[in-house]
Amino acid sequence: MLKIIPNRTIYLIGLSLLAISLPLSIFATSVAEIIVIVNWILEGNFRGKWQMFRQRRSLWLIGSIYLLHIVGLLYSADLLYAYHDLRINLPLLVLPLVIGTSRGLDSSELKWVLISLIAGVTASTFISASILFGIVPYEYQDVREISLFVSHIRLSLLINIAIFILLYFIFGTDFPFSRKIKIVFFIALLWLTVFLFLLQAITGIVALMVTGFILFWIFIRKVRHLVLRWFLVVMMITVTFLVFSFLTRSVARFYGVEEVDFSALPDKTMNGNPYMHDLENKQIENGNYVWLYVCEEELRPGWNAVSDLDYDGRDEVGQRIKFTLIRYMTSRGYRKDSAGVSRLTDRDIELIESGKANYIYGERISLYPKVYEIIWQIDVFRRGGNPSGHSITQRLSFLQAGFQIARENFWIGVGTGDVARAFKTYYEESDSQLHEKYRLRAHNQYLTYFVTFGCIGFFWFLVALIWPVFLEKKWKDYLFVIFFIIGLMSMMNEDTLETHTGNSYFAFFYALFLLGVLGKGQQDATRSITDDEEPKNDVIT
Repeated sequence: MLKIIPNRTIYLIGLSLLAISLPLSIFATSVAEIIVIVNWILEGNFRGKWQMFRQRRSLWLIGSIYLLHIVGLLYSADLLYAYHDLRINLPLLVLPLVIGTSRGLDSSELKWVLISLIAGVTASTFISASILFGIVPYEYQDVREISLFVSHIRLSLLINIAIFILLYFIFGTDFPFSRKIKIVFFIALLWLTVFLFLLQAITGIVALMVTGFILFWIFIRKVRHLVLRWFLVVMMITVTFLVFSFLTRSVARFYGVEEVDFSALPDKTMNGNPYMHDLENKQIENGNYVWLYVCEEELRPGWNAVSDLDYDGRDEVGQRIKFTLIRYMTSRGYRKDSAGVSRLTDRDIELIESGKANYIYGERISLYPKVYEIIWQIDVFRRGGNPSGHSITQRLSFLQAGFQIARENFWIGVGTGDVARAFKTYYEESDSQLHEKYRLRAHNQYLTYFVTFGCIGFFWFLVALIWPVFLEKKWKDYLFVIFFIIGLMSMMNEDTLETHTGNSYFAFFYALFLLGVLGKGQQDATRSITDDEEPKNDVIT
């Protein structure tokens, strides 16, 4: 028996599938986008959609971002890469068009899309946690690798969105849930918050804190009970103080260097072999100087006796193992000689072989090792060290390159297709310390747009992104505000729009919360247009 599935139902299924697949599957994300787009075409009523497009200036502005990429073709030499860029940016063109010319979601419809997102994010975190705790056998070198389906940064941002949606479900009034359901939401909220710290994605943790801080001061005025309001203010100030205290103590702890009388350093080990003391190199690990008390004459045979990995070879992540060993022993406060090697436990040896250059990196459930690593990277970079392989200082090198390219192509940039070529040329001409495989682009979406389209294009990108917020009167809308803060912050640390997954993530939430949801008391203007004609192309199964 034939059964007609309304286009509206397919639209909602497509949006829900897109929401649930973002943290779980790149392929399913593409399939969901195709479902939404094809359904929009089969739905027909193009006259009504054209009317809506003409009336909704936000769609013109958002579409003009894609037009920038087309204009950039005119002065691009690498057209093959330019066409690749146009394909990657299609979601930012198509999803706002489809969602912005479709009837807006009411709260009951939006609820299921948001629950789908929470379900997908929670499922992804459960899978990652099962790897972290050894329930599912999977080899990884860095905790960030437990995010199997999308990058750990993307997952952390989706976790942030899910956390703030759960807060809205629990404490808001737009979505009436039973007490039992709210308890389930609260448990999910706690789990996602804990997992975000287990993932050690600094971008996500910073996004959580900054977004929470901004939202707090935006919405605290809505708390009418004076005592409760002041209690919350004191709590927020206390939490902010504790965060800054943790960071300042971490920096002080890093630079709390041992007191050493350099004029009285011993010349030889207990076995009578000479020590090497590099007094010029002030590199430190846990407050100990790395290049004091080094005796490779004893380290080499000592290490080779306890490990199958040769002292002059590489560890499991490709680093020269002797440097990993020397740094690790320094972090323990051991001298780098046979006596020091004899103090290494089986766990120490395992960590060294896996590429951990400090024993604190073996602490999986702790944020301090990640903070320590960031401070260490910056310290080495300041001393002229090679940033290759270090995520934070590599980004500093990328930014240096990007700013220089932007200065040289200030007004109109290098064009849509020549960004990668411009960075490659800069690295070669500046004789960059970065190894070939680490010579990447800006990892900052704002700078990437400046490099690509110059000052003029960058300014228009900001206008086209921000002006629609005021046209649609969404600057006080909770769901849009949380996404927009998180989305804008993500662009500071990565090229969010330069991958299909990132572009889809941003385009979907931007279009959904800006254009696809009916506001409180808002007349459903789209209903009067899209319902002018009966749908003639519902899908038959």
